[in-house]
Amino acid sequence: MATFAELVADVKILTNRPDLDTEIKLAVKAATLKAHHTDFYPKDLFETGIQWSPVAFTQSLTYRGLIPRYRSLKYLRKLDSTGLIPGIFFRVITPDESLAQDAYYTDKENVCYLAGEDLEIKSSTEDTYMIIGCYLHPDITEATYNSWIAVDHPFCIEYEATSKIFKQIGFDEQAAAFNKEVAEQFMILRNAEVLAQGY
Repeated sequence: MATFAELVADVKILTNRPDLDTEIKLAVKAATLKAHHTDFYPKDLFETGIQWSPVAFTQSLTYRGLIPRYRSLKYLRKLDSTGLIPGIFFRVITPDESLAQDAYYTDKENVCYLAGEDLEIKSSTEDTYMIIGCYLHPDITEATYNSWIAVDHPFCIEYEATSKIFKQIGFDEQAAAFNKEVAEQFMILRNAEVLAQGY
């Protein structure tokens, strides 16, 4: 497993600049985010339940309060009254679509949309339980650093961070060389990780 400290140590070796500790730590954090944001990977998916009180046809979920490292919505689904049996999926729409009514002036039902820091939900039923699936940002806090890419594909992060450091100190030729390595590593990452099941 590649820890934050191990990644930083490797970048110091690659750049031969152990004196740039703070800059290298920032570069590793930025490289980690960049690697995770190259696609929507199944390993970044997170699922959790929601219990509403009081129940209503319309709900508003401040998603970062429930999921601090929230990145993007994948799905929202109803659960039955026991909270165990899955029901229908909500259709994800845009805020503009939420305002449009059909020819009979009826509002849309079983839809959800993002509005700022809230997920607005319109249901055809008063639901007690739902389940939300979303993509998470990696934890790039030094003390609690957690990235599956750092474990499975550490060179994506190390080469990207190295390229950033070389660019910062004016070594453009070395930065360009590592950028080519980064492109190859990101291609390997996507090929290996976009699908949850290998063939």
